[in-house]
Amino acid sequence: MNQLAAEYLRRKQEEAGHRIDPAQFQQELQKTKAYIALHNVYGVDLNSTAVELAEISLWLDTMVTGLSAPWFGLRLRRGNSLIGARRAVYSRSSVKDKTWLKAAPEKVNADSRDPQSIFQFLLPAEGWGAAADSKEGKNLAPEAVANLKDWRKSVRTKLSDTKTNGQIGRLIGLSKQADVLWEVAVKRLSIAEAESRRTIGVWGFEEGATGTTVTRSEIESKLADPNGAYQRLHRVMDAWCAMWFWPLTETEIAPPSVEEWIDACEQLLGRPTNESKSAKTARESGQASMFDVDNWAELNEFEDNQRVLSGAASTVEMVFEHHPWLRVTEAIADQQGFFHWDLTFATVFERGGFDLQLGNPPWVRPRGDVEALLAEGDPWWQLAHRPTEEKKKERRSTTIALPGVAKLVLDGATDVVCTAAFTADLTTYPLVAGTQPDLYRSFMEQVWQHASPNGISGLIHPESHFTDDKAGPLRREAYFHLLRHWQFVNEIVLFDISGHIIYGVHIYGNRKDEVDFLTAASLYHPMTVEGSLVHNGDGPEPGLKNEYGEWELKPHAGRILRVDRRVLRTWGEIFGIDDARSIDDVKMVYAINGATARVLEKIAERDSLRGLSPQFSRGWDESIDRKNGRFKLGWGRAEDWGDSILQGPHIYGMNPFFKFPNSTLKNQMDWSAVDLEQLPGNSTPVTGYKPIRDGNYDQLYTHWVLSSGERVQARDYYRVAWRKMAANNGERTLIPAIIPPRAGHIEGVRSFGLPELNACSLLLHAGSLSSLLVDFVVRTSPKNNIVPSTVERLPAIGAEHVLAPSVVARVLLLNSLTDAYADLWNSCTEVKANGESWTGGYGFPESVSMEVLDSDWTERSPLRLTADRRQAQVEIDALVALMFDVTADELCSIYRTQFPVLYKYDTQRDHYDQNGRLVPAEVVKTWQKLGNAATDDELSATNAQGFTYTYAPPFATFDREADMRTAYAEFEERLAEREKLSSQETGGSES
Repeated sequence: MNQLAAEYLRRKQEEAGHRIDPAQFQQELQKTKAYIALHNVYGVDLNSTAVELAEISLWLDTMVTGLSAPWFGLRLRRGNSLIGARRAVYSRSSVKDKTWLKAAPEKVNADSRDPQSIFQFLLPAEGWGAAADSKEGKNLAPEAVANLKDWRKSVRTKLSDTKTNGQIGRLIGLSKQADVLWEVAVKRLSIAEAESRRTIGVWGFEEGATGTTVTRSEIESKLADPNGAYQRLHRVMDAWCAMWFWPLTETEIAPPSVEEWIDACEQLLGRPTNESKSAKTARESGQASMFDVDNWAELNEFEDNQRVLSGAASTVEMVFEHHPWLRVTEAIADQQGFFHWDLTFATVFERGGFDLQLGNPPWVRPRGDVEALLAEGDPWWQLAHRPTEEKKKERRSTTIALPGVAKLVLDGATDVVCTAAFTADLTTYPLVAGTQPDLYRSFMEQVWQHASPNGISGLIHPESHFTDDKAGPLRREAYFHLLRHWQFVNEIVLFDISGHIIYGVHIYGNRKDEVDFLTAASLYHPMTVEGSLVHNGDGPEPGLKNEYGEWELKPHAGRILRVDRRVLRTWGEIFGIDDARSIDDVKMVYAINGATARVLEKIAERDSLRGLSPQFSRGWDESIDRKNGRFKLGWGRAEDWGDSILQGPHIYGMNPFFKFPNSTLKNQMDWSAVDLEQLPGNSTPVTGYKPIRDGNYDQLYTHWVLSSGERVQARDYYRVAWRKMAANNGERTLIPAIIPPRAGHIEGVRSFGLPELNACSLLLHAGSLSSLLVDFVVRTSPKNNIVPSTVERLPAIGAEHVLAPSVVARVLLLNSLTDAYADLWNSCTEVKANGESWTGGYGFPESVSMEVLDSDWTERSPLRLTADRRQAQVEIDALVALMFDVTADELCSIYRTQFPVLYKYDTQRDHYDQNGRLVPAEVVKTWQKLGNAATDDELSATNAQGFTYTYAPPFATFDREADMRTAYAEFEERLAEREKLSSQETGGSES
């Protein structure tokens, strides 16, 4: 409001050609703000206290000399802005054939409505009685659920269309009568707004006349009159919404049949009168027509006469006596605060809609938390530490038996179910239907509907719809509405929420013919956008953090990217989409600057893993399958790999033995790192879950079907496993490792195999997935979870590439830590030491030589030294970049700009000693303080597994960027040599 007022005065002064006296400017600004606040500001909040505070805030911010206490009651309202009825209709044919139950209605106004159409809020809805789908309802009130389902089924039946009892005809008549009442309501609100106007004296603006004949109390009284047109229409809309929320705890009054519903609507609204008869009656009684009514008193008289002529009940109480179920809907509506935008703000939509909408919608998914509800009666549900399913089941019965708890749980759980049903139904929010309900998404759809033809909307909300597989329709519309898109990460805590929360500022206009908007990603402060929009483009493009490890706020023209159809096509190539229609709803790719966008274009040209037909495994569901008795909580080392159930912390960066759970099993952080140097060659993992061997464990785990039709167990194969949870802002995001046959895992780990390809193919693509560049591709379209659809669209390395064996060799060295990998090692006979060596002259006294590749697997074959493992991964990163035609400069730019945590660890945290071991932080600190005076004891540390090492100074960090450049240059030379040799061999064979 402040900005609008200031902008108005700026433009008006330019238009007028002269300036406001500086001494008077603040006064003129206050008057302009006051005018806007009184006549143009609208708002809705479910919390009535919030509405009152908004009124006070507006008053305090717009106080101006001569203005008495303002009234915002017509425009600031209490209500649930997402749940309400609309001025939308179904055709007579869709009602006749019942397709209206599963179709979106058509939005109309008074002039565009087909007279044979029927308003949505007059028809039964598929979502009525949504509480019947509540899981808690089935447990706590099975009879009530059965009754509600029976009723729901009865109101979904085909409506009659006969002359004697034509329900469809009566509903068409009701729609005509609703039009009449709507016009009365619009006229009532128009007069109310005109009569409540204030003359402010805005500079350079000719204001409308101030009302003089109707008082505020008269306006409030008439709009609240239960027998007036506005409230009768409002009551029917409330009742329609309330039917979605009919409670399972209501056992005395039954919901209405279709016939009772129509009868109640007719009593509340009346029936349409014969037009000629109505005109004659009006003429004979000296009454004006609706279009001639222009004052409050005439409207009162017209409204009373219309109610009588239509045959509506003279008082609402009479309708309640005939239909007691309306009292239930009244109570539901009062509690839920249904808000009917098209009616309550009818004058706005008569003018075409809102010109400017601003909002920060709820970042909430309507999900039930039954344990929180149970905790209202018994705190044990919040205090108990990881109770077993048996203990929960036992305690639940006791808690539910406490006074009032069953009703509390039932009402609380079903309320969430009903809200979710309404906000994601095809008939109410068609663009959100089919996705997991998320209230901000429903707000997006609603805001677009409420905008005027030239309206602009600005919303701050999450961005999951840009990467959600099921949110295609909403994403498509977002692209066509977007004008500006600024994605923020809350790292500097602009909002009092977690620093890892991602959200966006979205500026929407009306739907355009073509996608065309500006975007910037990974922002931390608005000033970055402001500066970038006017930056000249000089200097290097910044990344996520600056050279001091601080979140990068520096502006640069390269931060602002334009998204059009060409960019959508590139995104489509990254996701393996080539269909023109599908490109319109392709998932968003977040490029932080122009350089990253160019790298993405290169990677988009690569074939994807999907072309290899990978077979995926979800593993065990940690909750459901545990409840179903597939496994149980139990700490200890697995007797063999067949008894292992791996969790996310078990794997990290080509290391299937990264961490083991501690025996205390306190939480997901209660794990300790594994010392690979001391890991026995026949070791199996320590796990926190144990199989229940009842004959079903092996049979019910993932099976795959081969091209031959043979059904095989996934656990019979080596697989690439990765952590499902995406650490989008962590050291790495995609975290894979190879797991051996017989190993199982929970769904917090996902895996895939290539059962019809050789072992080297699996190793090659594991290496690709472990690389910095492929990880970067995952980061550019962040999601909470990395699912198979994400992995299969990632770029793949061609097996025929002459550098492919070099990738395979390093992956084999990194993963083959125990004899469970001996078969994998020994089967890759084409991987030889010839032509393989560490780049840059790398090596420590105990480093593993590439010569081990020529022998069968032994305990000394794999890379166990931390520095060796780091070097192998650096070389994989360089190899993959070279094979993807990404330059060393581009690779290093991606490293610096996209992986700030890894960069920080490389440059500040991770120090290595002269033997290639990673030095504990406390030892580094001691050495930095004491230098050569440090004793062996002071340079020693015992790790979590009880092994003690004395670290050899001096300690140093490694330069990953320099190492990648060195590796890249050497592999370029090897590539040229191998291609030359291959060409000579090919030429020789041809001759």
